[in-house]
Amino acid sequence: MSEVVDWSGAPAVGVGGRAAAELPAGRPPGTPDSADHELSACAFPGVQVRAASVRGLLHRYRDQPRQDRYSLLHDVDSDTLVVTVCDGVGSLPRSQEAAAYVTRHMPHEYLASGSWATAVKQVNDGLARYAARRLDRAVAAGEDPEQHGMATTFVGMAIPLGGDRAASIAWTDDSSVWHLDEGRWTNLTAGSGDTGEETHRVSVRALPHREPRCRTAEVPTGRGAFFVVTDGVGVPLGDAAEVRDTLAGWWTTPPDVFTFGSQVAFARKSHLDDRTAVGIWYSVEA
Repeated sequence: MSEVVDWSGAPAVGVGGRAAAELPAGRPPGTPDSADHELSACAFPGVQVRAASVRGLLHRYRDQPRQDRYSLLHDVDSDTLVVTVCDGVGSLPRSQEAAAYVTRHMPHEYLASGSWATAVKQVNDGLARYAARRLDRAVAAGEDPEQHGMATTFVGMAIPLGGDRAASIAWTDDSSVWHLDEGRWTNLTAGSGDTGEETHRVSVRALPHREPRCRTAEVPTGRGAFFVVTDGVGVPLGDAAEVRDTLAGWWTTPPDVFTFGSQVAFARKSHLDDRTAVGIWYSVEA
């Protein structure tokens, strides 16, 4: 049974936990360009899109920034929507910068090459150079280099909006893509997937890495809804039938973007991570 978290109005799934109910909004993070929450909504013929990224309770408690990021880019020529979602590695203080870099550059590299493997390699190399320059400046200024580490996971989806072409998904680590159809959830990024030429099968290989991983898959479109998410959503979704049932009820049809944002922020005991989800609904009026 769901309850309401008093301070924010975000719904709970099962037991929300004391942190969600009692933790105040607190101070802003030390990074001024990192908003607590980010929302987007867009529409195409027969397709609706909602996106939300929410600062997690643990980052709020520690006065740390939201390290999740997402981007949406529509290529008019190919009528393709490219969704990019990144989860900055929490143990590295500047990981929100890595996530922002990847979400900014990955869509353009994918559209330029038509290959996720090529795009991941190009963005990985660029991020490695960016991180090295950032570290060099910190050392030159006498700052602690351990406070300037950064890395991020990545998951992306290229969605053709016209015709019956398959969508292409790619991922590097534990961020994921899910399909919801008639109340049933399917994890499209479970297992090794279609490895391709750039894949390296190890458990964790966040960007930047000297040997970046890129797993890929092709999926049919046109039915139900797809959700590109960080593990703040994907882990409870995969672990608990209560979460799957609740989110399926909420997201059978696209809610308004503000409701979607509060739902992405749902409270559940012991789940304190940042939350990001991009939902793509088919067979609805734009």
